[in-house]
Amino acid sequence: MTTCPNCNMEYTPDLAKRPDFEARNKQWKIERELIQNVWPAATTIQREQLQTGICSDRCWDEYLGVAK
Repeated sequence: MTTCPNCNMEYTPDLAKRPDFEARNKQWKIERELIQNVWPAATTIQREQLQTGICSDRCWDEYLGVAK
């Protein structure tokens, strides 16, 4: 579980729900591969969930102060 630093919602990042998550997470965190190489088909927000904990594009906009 991860807690979004913007809205404080607890959630499981999308990529953490994949069956190959543990092996790929090891590549990224321990073997220091670039996240875009480990998960090339993932969306930007899916990667950001792992890197920053921010849960959604809406929370990114609020966090950065982007008005819609």
